Amino acid sequence: MTSRWKQELEEQRNKRRQEIILAAQELFLAKDLAVVTMTDIGHQLGISRVTLYKYYNSIDELAFEVQMKVLDDLFRFVDSHKIGERAEEKMRNLLLAWQDFTQISPSHLRFIGMFDHYYREMYPTRELEEKYKKFIGNVFPSPVQLILEGIQDGSIRPDLDPVKSSAMIANTMMSMTQRMASRGNILRVEQEIDPGEMMRQLIDMIMAYLKSEAHSI
Repeated sequence: MTSRWKQELEEQRNKRRQEIILAAQELFLAKDLAVVTMTDIGHQLGISRVTLYKYYNSIDELAFEVQMKVLDDLFRFVDSHKIGERAEEKMRNLLLAWQDFTQISPSHLRFIGMFDHYYREMYPTRELEEKYKKFIGNVFPSPVQLILEGIQDGSIRPDLDPVKSSAMIANTMMSMTQRMASRGNILRVEQEIDPGEMMRQLIDMIMAYLKSEAHSI
């Protein structure tokens, strides 16, 4: 087997993996994580369960693959908008990009919410737990560095704990964007406020919390 043939074979396998992940994502969103089976995904793709199991060992493994894909899409998008002269400006642009992504790809946020609910108590296996935690550690667009940068350039409060503040910001944004993606139109009627305006107010609150008093003068 030549190296070129091996490369082409691996490229075909990777293409098939992506097709499986996209089909699983579509079915999970249409039916719910709790009811989709490997047989359903095989039918969606026109392949047998035997073939599907050559790529993924379980429905849980596929659910985690979908979760990592949608998070990677989100994190790459917001990280590409982390621009500005000072850390405070970069942070605001990152948060605004998170809001924009929610409007562009609401199904991504709906899946994240579904995943968080379904796996709310424990990971299905230690292997998946370790793989997922490693993924989060490698790709999560943590605001920690922006907070440290802002403390240095004077645009962010020097008394903050960067790690704790970063976790607060990330979890708050994730929670709000999931809710807006899932129930935004209902909330628009019930609470008579535009979901986008609610997100902008939240971002203003976060930035007010972060902003250095010296820089605001």
